Amino acid sequence: MAPGDPVSMTEISSEGGVSRREDGATAFGSDDRYLQFREHYGLTLPIIFNTWPNIRLERVQKVLWTLVHRLESPASTKEVEVKKYNALRIRFGDQARYIQDHLLTVMEDPDAEHDIRMMAMRFFVRGGYHQAYLGPGITEQQKQWNRQIAKDNNFLRSTQKEASKGFQEAMNSVALLKRWYDENKNVYRYEPSSLQKIKIFFFETRFFRYMSRVVTFDFGTLRNDTNKTVTKEVAKRFKYSLTLAILPMCVTFVLCQIFGFTMALKQNGWQDMSLNIIFLILYAIPIFVVAPFLIENVALHRNFPFSDIPIPISGFTSRESAYNAMTSAERLVDVLRHIMLPLVAIMYGGLASQSRLSRTAVLEVLRQDYVRTAKSKGLGQWTIMVKHVGRNAAITIVTSLAGSLGIVLGGSLIVETLFDINGFGKFFYDAVINRDYNVIMFSAIAGSFLTLVGYLAADIAYTLLDPRVTLD
Repeated sequence: MAPGDPVSMTEISSEGGVSRREDGATAFGSDDRYLQFREHYGLTLPIIFNTWPNIRLERVQKVLWTLVHRLESPASTKEVEVKKYNALRIRFGDQARYIQDHLLTVMEDPDAEHDIRMMAMRFFVRGGYHQAYLGPGITEQQKQWNRQIAKDNNFLRSTQKEASKGFQEAMNSVALLKRWYDENKNVYRYEPSSLQKIKIFFFETRFFRYMSRVVTFDFGTLRNDTNKTVTKEVAKRFKYSLTLAILPMCVTFVLCQIFGFTMALKQNGWQDMSLNIIFLILYAIPIFVVAPFLIENVALHRNFPFSDIPIPISGFTSRESAYNAMTSAERLVDVLRHIMLPLVAIMYGGLASQSRLSRTAVLEVLRQDYVRTAKSKGLGQWTIMVKHVGRNAAITIVTSLAGSLGIVLGGSLIVETLFDINGFGKFFYDAVINRDYNVIMFSAIAGSFLTLVGYLAADIAYTLLDPRVTLD
């Protein structure tokens, strides 16, 4: 439903100008890659409901006349705008599969203009053209289907090509297409029954096609390699992004509590003022400034303190050959060395905001009656801070951190790209550059799902922090 087309290309000239180009914006099938892309992702279908089998013959004749003469109507001399004309042509090409009988009627009509009949033939071929099953694990039935549609597609192409040679050849092609239609109309459901139209209305849509795959965890294949599925490629990278999301979250929770208590207990003191200023500055610095700064001024050509070990600036581990030769303890140390700077780059902004939020939460709890009651009972300061103040103040922090679980897939995009970590953030970035539609859609769904899981985990955590809250 987003504006534009996933195959729109952005071109940058030598002078730095930017222009957009519709790659193969045609409805006739002359650009097979364009049509294959749109067919594969269901972009040739309506979004929610499919009413195309109910299109009337009069509508088909009107659109064909407009496409041939490039005029809005026979009574008008105004030409159709190029953008509107291309949109009409593409949409009509998408509808062709559901109006094959009407197109055949126009092709056989001796009273129709020859150009209109030829235009109808082009759309008839477009409607009869089908895409093969792609990707790993194709069944024998799908292979048989691929062989059948390959035969039909070749016939349709050759017949259309023959029709362009002359009037008589065109009439012969119409007769051949008529015979092909009669033989295959039941196979391809070109004349659906009332029950089939109802099924088409609900099920042959973009939404149903995509969601039916999502519920079976079929998120498709990579655009540039149909032998690689999205789920398998994500699984290879998920551990890196998971580490760069969960670990900073846990460390941030602990540190923000410490800093929050410090600022609250020393309210308006030099400790409170200093930490507030530091966190305000950190929060204001964007991550795309901090990450290059860490690489160039902290790690590049420098070693860890008191050692001759260089600070890594890329990767999640050392080279595979060296990493495989390490023991488990050495591997853990190696990973920590490599993710030290990425963790700092990811964590500093969240730590700054969460520490200030923790300060506010602690101050609010300290003013509660049950805290004063605990003090009047003579409870120790440590007991009051941990059992009464800490647990109640943590509820606010847990709520704030819960929604950040969604950054597992996208939040570390900049860090993974700059530090060359092959996680999902970098994978998503490459998908955007390559316009890999399946990966982008998976990222949106998975990010939303993980955010909801985070809030669910927060609800469960409430029962541990506050005995007044239950799951009943």
